[in-house]
Parts: sequence; C-alpha cells; structure tokens
Amino acid sequence: MNALPIHITAHDIELSLGLRNFIEKKISRVSRFAADILTAEVVLREKPGGNGVFSVSARLALPGRDVHANAVHVNFYAAINRLVARLARLSRKRKTRFEKRKRRAGRLRLAIGGAPDLRKRRFARHSENLEAINYKS
Repeated sequence: MNALPIHITAHDIELSLGLRNFIEKKISRVSRFAADILTAEVVLREKPGGNGVFSVSARLALPGRDVHANAVHVNFYAAINRLVARLARLSRKRKTRFEKRKRRAGRLRLAIGGAPDLRKRRFARHSENLEAINYKS
C-alpha cells in the first residue's frame, strides 16, 4: 500500500519532528475506514489571546465529498487525538452510507426483476426430469 500523503501546516508554531511523526501516525490510521483517501491536510494553530489553547483542523481529500474536522484543547497531543477520533467517526459514517447504498441498489434490482425466480427454474428442471422418465418407460 502506498503511503498516504499528509500535508502539515503550522501557523505561528514551531513544528517539531516528534509532533510531525505523531500526526502522521495518527492520521494514517484513519485509512482503515476510508481506504480511498487521496491526501490529508492538517493545520495547527494557537488560538489568539495567548491562553495556550491549541486548534487543529484537518481535511481528508476523498473521491466525492471531503471529510473535515476541527478540535480544540490545551494540549496539542490531546487536540490531535480528538481530531483523529472525529475523522474516524465521520469516515465510518461515510463508509456505512456507501455500503447501505450498495445494499439498497441490490434490493431494488431484485424487486424490479433483475434476478430470475429460482422456484420457476426448479419447477422447469423438475418437469423436464419427469418428461424424461415418462419418455423412457
């Protein structure tokens, strides 16, 4: 599997190597729920006012609609964990929605008559067998 391209942008914050690795590790785990992720963009900010509150937002680029999430916390790592939990929840929701559409489409095809009735097929096969038996005797 190819590595997920993750773009990390830090606004007015120094991004350490440890923090970068932590973000990449956490965001790459979301691909369990959405295997078709094209890219991930993460933005790190410190909230204005100097209270030490950090904001993390992310966008997962997917075919169709993108998935967006935000998280705010005093600790950077806790904010990232919250963000990943939200992204995972939204990705599961998206995956479930697609699976339901597939099931509904299959049900609709059966209701319209896309699949042949098995009882008719069995009856036809049974009557052919009876004719073959009657013909031999």
